[in-house]
Amino acid sequence: MRPSRRQAQPVVRRWQPGRTSATSLAVALSAGAYAAQLIVETFFAGQPAHSILREWLALDNTVIQTGQYWKFLSFGLLHADPIHLVVNLLLLFLAGRELEPIVGPRHFTAIYAIGNILGGLTHWTVMPWQPLVGVSAGVAAVIVAYTTILPELEVTFHLLFVLPMRVRAKHLAWGLFAVAGVWWWTDTATEVGPAGMITGAIFGWAYVKQLGYGNPLAIQRYIFDRRQRAARLARMSPDQFVTVEIDPILEKISQHGVSSLTRAERKILELGRGKLSARPPQK
Repeated sequence: MRPSRRQAQPVVRRWQPGRTSATSLAVALSAGAYAAQLIVETFFAGQPAHSILREWLALDNTVIQTGQYWKFLSFGLLHADPIHLVVNLLLLFLAGRELEPIVGPRHFTAIYAIGNILGGLTHWTVMPWQPLVGVSAGVAAVIVAYTTILPELEVTFHLLFVLPMRVRAKHLAWGLFAVAGVWWWTDTATEVGPAGMITGAIFGWAYVKQLGYGNPLAIQRYIFDRRQRAARLARMSPDQFVTVEIDPILEKISQHGVSSLTRAERKILELGRGKLSARPPQK
């Protein structure tokens, strides 16, 4: 995932030289944990102890009954198979190296870790019969956070690692939601946690929105416009208010009657009455 050459690079804070990034640490932790998982499963292949890691670390429906509450965190140390691991870490690195310099390592870590935990809780709630492993929910949170901050950035990725395709970043987020939704609907890749991926993606979006990134929502634009109009009306002198706001309403009343006034117009009349009453008497 990289910006198109035809598009200017966004101005962001780069990783500090000589300092290990949170993205690299997250990738290294998952890679190291899977290496340990692979060693244990290979060593005990064909023996009862082969599945001991999944029994003790994967998130399943026995958490409450057995008191193994650490599984709400430990499931991220395991992965279903090498493909699951490679896809997760590749996407985490590509999106994380763009996101972390913008929001900083502390916010990046919060998006990744909390997104994965919330995804695990969602999976445990809606699909408790299927054990969950991996950090797919955390990766989804990072990807959607990145695409929310830079929605119009054109990125290039290779479909099936072969066919190059250019899309806008925001379309990657919608694609992630679509894939996770289809997996959840068709009961596919349940060990990866498609329901958790959707929760993680929503969390990543909400987190960077509250940081002030991304395009404003319709409700945010509506509230902003209302506040701007209220401030403009407050700055008007009584004479200006009458000329700009009251006179058109009076004209409408003369043509169509009082019953034709909207709720907003009635409020303007009330506001105008207050402005005129507060006007100092003319000598």
